[in-house]
Amino acid sequence: MKVFVSSELDLGHPLVRASNVLGIQLIQQSLLSFSAEAGVPTQPYDIVFFSSPRAYAFGQQFILPETKVACVSLGTAKHSTYPVDWYGNSPNEPTQTAMDFKQWVGERRVLFPISSRSLGNISSAFPPSQIECVTVYKTILNSRVIEDCTVYIFTSPSNAEAYLHQNTIPGAAKVIAKGASTQEFLQQHGIESTYFTDESIHWEEALAPWVNP
Repeated sequence: MKVFVSSELDLGHPLVRASNVLGIQLIQQSLLSFSAEAGVPTQPYDIVFFSSPRAYAFGQQFILPETKVACVSLGTAKHSTYPVDWYGNSPNEPTQTAMDFKQWVGERRVLFPISSRSLGNISSAFPPSQIECVTVYKTILNSRVIEDCTVYIFTSPSNAEAYLHQNTIPGAAKVIAKGASTQEFLQQHGIESTYFTDESIHWEEALAPWVNP
């Protein structure tokens, strides 16, 4: 059994461990690359919001001694070397996360360090006068041919888009989508998928039914 995941994982990642236990051939291949962009804030801000670990990696320089740090989820918050003042508790529901964050923010101003391909799921909940979005990195699609697999795990809409540029999903294959945005992108392209977040999935239990169907 072959499983494709659109990311390169550490040896200790739960998916890697599950694949070893189940005897699965795990094909790890990110279909994206990233480059820094020179965006800088032009307005004052009270809070910096990070929508992903990569947004944090490219935008952490905007954390000032007087600013608060907010993250979309606990998974992103764990990457911060600074104290995190707020993080979302609804990784399955970006709309709920946006509402919760907006309530916590109140009248304060928010800076969003973002990708060139950001969907703006959280920032769109705010009036433009209260926020500033600064592009801190560019996401580049690196499409390539991937061998047929039994299970496909897409970790972002951009990875799914890059895959579909040169590949199709075999008819009997199972598709798993990380996050609501990825699942929505796949659905728009006629591909049904099972939804997961890092906090919600147990990989061995999820993959075991397809090892010995």
